[in-house]
Amino acid sequence: MRPGAESGILKGVDRNSISSPIEAGRTDGAGEPWAIARHGKPLNDRQQALLDKLPDYDSKAEVDKSDVSMMDLAALTAKTGDEFAMFTLGSRRMVVRGDFEHVDVDAVKAAGMNTHGYKWSGHTHVKAGDLLPSDGDRVVLGAFEQEGSVIYDSEGRHRRFFI
Repeated sequence: MRPGAESGILKGVDRNSISSPIEAGRTDGAGEPWAIARHGKPLNDRQQALLDKLPDYDSKAEVDKSDVSMMDLAALTAKTGDEFAMFTLGSRRMVVRGDFEHVDVDAVKAAGMNTHGYKWSGHTHVKAGDLLPSDGDRVVLGAFEQEGSVIYDSEGRHRRFFI
């Protein structure tokens, strides 16, 4: 890449935080976002139980913090083709199901959640490799009064982003 070729393109994105799954053959792929997306592998039992609580657009489920991770949401995105967002309040997490292009949390909803103590843990994007925040993502992040959050794609890669 030419020096300076990416200047301004990734404003507010931590380029050093990109990570991707190791696709070693040590697992049958159940519950692994990349295996679900590329090979049609199933969700694991815990992920399926969470998806059962989120049957439709704008469904919400509150679970213990230890019962869900952002990698789980990446797996749900790989399985359904929908975005998911996760918010944390103490030892609880709220997961919200979106559709193929967004989750229904705007600045007004985010500000209300922030008032109640929630933090935006992260969200998923459907397209593999789509790790750049939208303008709307930045607005919602600002409404949560947070400096950063994270985006996962449908294969489990992720990147932190900032206002």
